[in-house]
Amino acid sequence: MDYPIILALEDFVPVIFGTVGFALLARTAPVESARKAGLAGAILIGAGGIAKCAWKLGYSAGAGDWTLLEQALFPLMAAGAALLSWSLAVTVRRGKPTRFWPFGLAFGLCVAGSMPAGSLNPLFVAATLGVTAISVLGAVVAGRHRQWWAVSLYVLGLVLVMGLVPLRSSGEHHTVAFQWLEQSINTAAQACLLVAAWLTLRATRPALIGAAR
Repeated sequence: MDYPIILALEDFVPVIFGTVGFALLARTAPVESARKAGLAGAILIGAGGIAKCAWKLGYSAGAGDWTLLEQALFPLMAAGAALLSWSLAVTVRRGKPTRFWPFGLAFGLCVAGSMPAGSLNPLFVAATLGVTAISVLGAVVAGRHRQWWAVSLYVLGLVLVMGLVPLRSSGEHHTVAFQWLEQSINTAAQACLLVAAWLTLRATRPALIGAAR
């Protein structure tokens, strides 16, 4: 497929939206260690997305097929999702001790499953479930603070992302028109996440200030 440069550049937009949204969600954690872990997770997820975008940009510009950058997406996303999911679990539990090892173990098992098989499918599953869990946990936090607009946006974002599945199995998936459609839907989904995360953080600020005192 002839991948236009403008299409490759647009792909950075949802990555930026999503990364900022994840970073905002990390700030809802009531304890410093969870906030730092969540921020690290957001950075890892963003790094995976940027790597994939850089691969697309290089490919569309005729600079080569930088496969390593493309393949970095799911490992980085899965690792970041594990960290941010734990951070949000701490938020949901109102700062009570929450063990990280189940999240780390799930990621480790997916890595172990990928290596002998020579396939990224286990890490793809981990990344997909991880970012879904982030939206679900974010919605739980927002609902607890009666921020129903945020809850609605989390749900809408998930619906939009799930709507990409049948598109990617279409026979026209590799056409430029379908790529534009997919990226537009993904951009809308990440915009929903960003606004929802901002609303969630705003709603939790009084509780966070009280916890700090």
